[in-house]
Amino acid sequence: MRMTLSIPDDVARRFQAAVPARRRSRLVTLLLERELSERDKSLAAACRAANRDRALAREIDEWQAFDDGFEE
Repeated sequence: MRMTLSIPDDVARRFQAAVPARRRSRLVTLLLERELSERDKSLAAACRAANRDRALAREIDEWQAFDDGFEE
């Protein structure tokens, strides 16, 4: 898939000077994979912490037990 990205001129010039043309896409892919992996790990850690929160679990149970008189 092709994408168009906006990059500040100074960063783009440094990138072009430092990375050979045929290696740029691979480097961008590698950097994106690393960043996305870190974000996934962070999100998973937040979910685990929320799942251990007993007060939150009680509140969720209370909301799920709430009967507003409407059927789904």
